[in-house]
Amino acid sequence: MSVRSVASLLRAGSVRLALGALLGLMLFAAETAWLLKAGVVGVDIPLDGPYAALAAAVRPLLPGVVLRVATVYLVAGGLLGLASAVLARAWTGRGGWVALGVTALHWVALLLFWAWDRALERPALFDDLPAVRPVLAWLVDHGEPWQARLAVGTWVVVHLAVLGARGVLALRRRAVSEAPVATPASTLMPVSVLGPEAAPVALPTVAPVLALPPGRGGGFGRWAVGGGLTLVLVGAGLVVRPQAKAERKPLVVVIGIDAFRPDRLGRSGRGVAPHVERFLEDATLFTRAYTPVAQTEPAWRSLLTARWPYRTGVRYPLTSDARLVLAPTFAERFSEAGWRTVFATDCSRFHFEGPASGFTRRWQPPRGALNFALEKLRYRALGLFADNAVGAAWVPEFIDNRALAGIHDPMGYARRLSRGLVAEAEAGPLLFAFHATAAHFPGDPVYPFYRRYVPPTEPLERRLRMHFAPVTPGAKGAWTREGSEGLYDELLAQADAQVGTVLDALRHSGRYDDATIVLLSDHGESFHADRPDLAGATPAHGARLSDEENRILLAVKPPGGRGWGPAEVDALARLVDVGPTLLELSGLPALPEADGLSLTPLLRGEARPLAPLYAETGYTHVSPEVFDPGHWPGSPRTFDAYRLRPDGVVEMSDAADAAVLREKDEGAFDGQRWWVDRPQADGSVRRTCSGECEGPDAEALAAWLDAVRERTDGAASRRVAGHVDD
Repeated sequence: MSVRSVASLLRAGSVRLALGALLGLMLFAAETAWLLKAGVVGVDIPLDGPYAALAAAVRPLLPGVVLRVATVYLVAGGLLGLASAVLARAWTGRGGWVALGVTALHWVALLLFWAWDRALERPALFDDLPAVRPVLAWLVDHGEPWQARLAVGTWVVVHLAVLGARGVLALRRRAVSEAPVATPASTLMPVSVLGPEAAPVALPTVAPVLALPPGRGGGFGRWAVGGGLTLVLVGAGLVVRPQAKAERKPLVVVIGIDAFRPDRLGRSGRGVAPHVERFLEDATLFTRAYTPVAQTEPAWRSLLTARWPYRTGVRYPLTSDARLVLAPTFAERFSEAGWRTVFATDCSRFHFEGPASGFTRRWQPPRGALNFALEKLRYRALGLFADNAVGAAWVPEFIDNRALAGIHDPMGYARRLSRGLVAEAEAGPLLFAFHATAAHFPGDPVYPFYRRYVPPTEPLERRLRMHFAPVTPGAKGAWTREGSEGLYDELLAQADAQVGTVLDALRHSGRYDDATIVLLSDHGESFHADRPDLAGATPAHGARLSDEENRILLAVKPPGGRGWGPAEVDALARLVDVGPTLLELSGLPALPEADGLSLTPLLRGEARPLAPLYAETGYTHVSPEVFDPGHWPGSPRTFDAYRLRPDGVVEMSDAADAAVLREKDEGAFDGQRWWVDRPQADGSVRRTCSGECEGPDAEALAAWLDAVRERTDGAASRRVAGHVDD
């Protein structure tokens, strides 16, 4: 090929690349216009009240975010342009306006094929577009990813076949035009030149250019073969060369599954969590494990510090940093011992771990106002093109953020997280904690989970994403309980698949057997089974003290598996016991003034003294008087309950904090009975008991609760001075 031909091809490719990039930017402009029309918080939209503070905090951050989003459209559009140019060559020549038009049509076709595939994988990416809802409903019921991939594969193959046929015809035409003409007799060398003994042979006057001198071809061939064999043997020697077994660094993995109810295991679980159940074959399951508060942020603070919520200062989501009581965490103990400590989560709206957690590295979406505003920036092409390692590195606040339905790819996230875990484990002793939030509001199941348990008779919008509806006294839910629990089970199955990806990565890397692994949930979920009038209402956790909301999954696998330890332990276990257990198993110092106790005696099949559970309600969208008429309902349940700091962090206001603490139910549980104190609207506190409420054990538990309540009055006196920020 001549230099001129190469230059011509490069110019043509540059034009197609520029065309694709231009189309990508046009798509970006169209989506931006749509978002502005819909009213994006903080983007030239007049807002009053608390939302004005949100807009003011977000607006300075948006230009940088939007610029990176535009880059994704630019790069993805350019790459689509190059692919479209190759396919368009099947029907057009090398240039001209017609060729550009055909290329643009192919660009749109590739975009539609890509959207078809993603609509099957993550239908929540398009479920809020009424125009495509009928097609989306059919895909949700009948579609499979192989259909889109087969269609685009066939389309591409047809184009390549046409290109190949055109290429063969072009080669034939060129061969015919360049065929050699018969050599005239006058060009033959006379016999006398060769000598009288030579036979008369006609030789061309020009020798073939590629002819090798005598003997060189065989020598070169032997050298090439010999060299190749040498390289193969050397490479094989490197492969089979015995390697010294590397010293395994200690590894502790804590995996939390948000809102996992343990009644989803076994026969009653209808196959929701096969990966969790496989893990339980190697672990000890605590069948009566409970959380002190059924909401993620306060539950994790109690988990990390091994203290009851009234001692941590974190007693509801979005607690102000100024109310946080500084206390040592088990992650801090590992860090002090020279371990690498990493915390990862795919959602940080209501659970963000700062430096006070003790983790030296924290992989989580941004905190505060920006995170809430990102939900409004539904740039759908991010869900098409950026759901990969490159996109996650460039726009992590979108791609690795579970709160952005359809844009976040949970299984791709789990694979990237698994690679990060394995890499960190190779670098030294590691404590790695992962909180999987797939089952939490506003969860959206992806393929193949969105068609497993929800009846197809349910409305499409209810099948693809959790929807919020206020729960008020006498109000009925807008959905059936069967549909609500079916969607919950689909989201649990999705979280289970993520956990399976992480555990399989440990198995494939050879680190599963020698690792200490704890699998837990921070709380359960209530579907108001005791209230027929709330059938199908938005589920809740943290609203009542009960088995549905406070009972959790807890399983521990020591290094080497459970060995001769029990498969199940029925003794009462608490979330605050996890930290002391990990520290003892790892040979590290215990936490001072901890309320939790190590579970290692139970792991060995021994007994330990009964340790009751202290528990309290959190702060939810449900007023407590819905479940307890006459309960004091004074906490605000609007955006007015929160304030924005200058750095954009959303936190509860002082007035709302006082109301939430006054509204809380407080209780004690010993495995047989619940004692619960409920503040009433008349200023009194009503104590109730459920379970075995007679006898000395019941009286002892009530006295223990009285002692705890006395301590709560003076608790959390040592506060953080100022804010604890990164």
